[in-house]
Amino acid sequence: MLTKQVICTSNTAYDTRTKYTFNMHSFRYWGIIVLTLGIVFAQSDKTLFVNEVYFIGNEAISEGKLIKNVNLKGSYIFSKTVFDRRILKLDAITIKNRYVTEGYLQTTVRDSFITENNVIDIYFIINEGKRSYINKIDVKGNQLVSKQNILKKLNLKKNNPFNPVALNSNLEVVEENYYRKGKLFANIDVKTQIKDSVDIEIIINEGPDVYINNIFIEGVDSLKLYVVDRELYFEKGDLYNLDDVQLSQRRLLETSQFSFANIYPVKFIQSDTLVNIVVELRYFPKREISSEGGFVPIEFGGLTLSGPGAFLKWKNRSLFGSTTRLSAETSIDLPTEEGLRYPRFKINVNLENQWLMNLRFPTKVQALYELYKKYGSSDNPFILRYGFKWSSINRLTETSFVEFGMRWEKFSQQEGSASDVEQRMISLKTKFDFSDNPLFPTKGIVITGDIYSVGGPLGGTRKYQKIDTGIQSYLPLPRKIVFASRILYGMIFNWQDEYNDYEEVLFDKFYLGGAKSLRGWHALQYPDERKSDIYKNGKEIRFLSSYEIRFPIMGALGAEVFIDGGQIWDTITEIDLRRLSWNAGVGLTYASPLGPIRMDYAFQIDNPKSGMIQWGVLYAF
Repeated sequence: MLTKQVICTSNTAYDTRTKYTFNMHSFRYWGIIVLTLGIVFAQSDKTLFVNEVYFIGNEAISEGKLIKNVNLKGSYIFSKTVFDRRILKLDAITIKNRYVTEGYLQTTVRDSFITENNVIDIYFIINEGKRSYINKIDVKGNQLVSKQNILKKLNLKKNNPFNPVALNSNLEVVEENYYRKGKLFANIDVKTQIKDSVDIEIIINEGPDVYINNIFIEGVDSLKLYVVDRELYFEKGDLYNLDDVQLSQRRLLETSQFSFANIYPVKFIQSDTLVNIVVELRYFPKREISSEGGFVPIEFGGLTLSGPGAFLKWKNRSLFGSTTRLSAETSIDLPTEEGLRYPRFKINVNLENQWLMNLRFPTKVQALYELYKKYGSSDNPFILRYGFKWSSINRLTETSFVEFGMRWEKFSQQEGSASDVEQRMISLKTKFDFSDNPLFPTKGIVITGDIYSVGGPLGGTRKYQKIDTGIQSYLPLPRKIVFASRILYGMIFNWQDEYNDYEEVLFDKFYLGGAKSLRGWHALQYPDERKSDIYKNGKEIRFLSSYEIRFPIMGALGAEVFIDGGQIWDTITEIDLRRLSWNAGVGLTYASPLGPIRMDYAFQIDNPKSGMIQWGVLYAF
């Protein structure tokens, strides 16, 4: 048969070729149809979702803790997770690493799953193994830094579980400690011997002292080099110090001239004891118009309230080619506190510079204009506030500062019988922030202290002195729970009875109530909720304490349970901490990029039916 087909005639050959061509076209045609149908049916398959996640063999770490470490989670009423085999493998690795951080170095994790009715049940089979504890720690080669200091920074302690993950991450902290002492090329080698327990040997080669050879500034016009030079806290020939480098970087950013500032060393090839410093900068746009809106803090007399607001700002960062900054801002906001829920219009014009003549003396001059409704109802008259303020703020760290200022203000009621108020003031404000995060603190303390001198040699309508101090502490607890507390104490000296006539405008005395104070009372309305002249609630001495437990719920959503206690008095002889007024409550928090947004429900302990909702921006303290 094969031979007969080969020796066929030309006509037969033609017919054979024609048939072959037809079959190829048919194959391509049907192939495209089959491929298209395959894609269609593949797209019509139901997506597989995770139903439940099970952990088998875990004893040391609870299921509740392990589930927080995986991405593939079980389905909830409003949440479903799409199954992905690659993520499943990564979750198994993450669980193993979680065990390693607890000292279980030999842990193995196997993943498995079962498919039924288009849903997946996931199983993580865990063999925890034996826990490894630290038996011995040797530190060699250290001279500038003590063994106790090194072990504290590495968080290593004999008989504690061995955590190699934390050890590696904490090595950078020890290295930075050497960088602050000029030992830029210090080398730290960690050797571990793992048997039934762990022996650790830390070998440190501190290296030579490293000095600055040259300083190179990039991204700045040669005519503006002096702007950078005067902000640098180091110079050629100095011993390298990481603190000086970081301070210089912060000072450069404080000028508001640069959007980016990076300072780093480059080894000088010809010497083991010299480095060149590169200062890399990037300018902000010289002129800028910006706008922003949201839930913002609002100043009202001596109070800080909250509410929706928006502003439009124009800024010139280099006035007449100098480092002086000129800005103008128009804003409107709406406090959420009862009795204050009326729009407030404000215009600020600011002139700022970090230098005065040849001295680094941060200076800000502000002209302000504000129009707002008097407390009470929409029928109350408008109050016009205008004036000038000069201040100098010295930042100790990014969140700690000392600010000295002088202010002249005039308050004019467009209607009503009360006369205008002119106030002149000298102020000193301090904040020492030793917490780990200014917006979401979990540990540390914050100390504040403000002193005001009104009138005196400056003149004005009133003459008195005022102090306001406080301390806040944060204690981390297991499961990311934070216990927060605060105590505030304030007192006014040389207050005269006739000054009370101006309180309906200024609110300079001490008040309680509101989202950041006694949350069981409305702002300004403690102790008398129904007093028509609400400013009469203010007194000359205030004590306030708060205790709060904050805990996460899911994602950015959190909650808090709190209790506040406070009291205000007119004289020192009246002070009695046994007669504080207390409120308790619960709240929900949302961790926005700009800080937490709160909704608190609070009630007075002596009157449980007095419950109310308070809205606030940032934590109460």
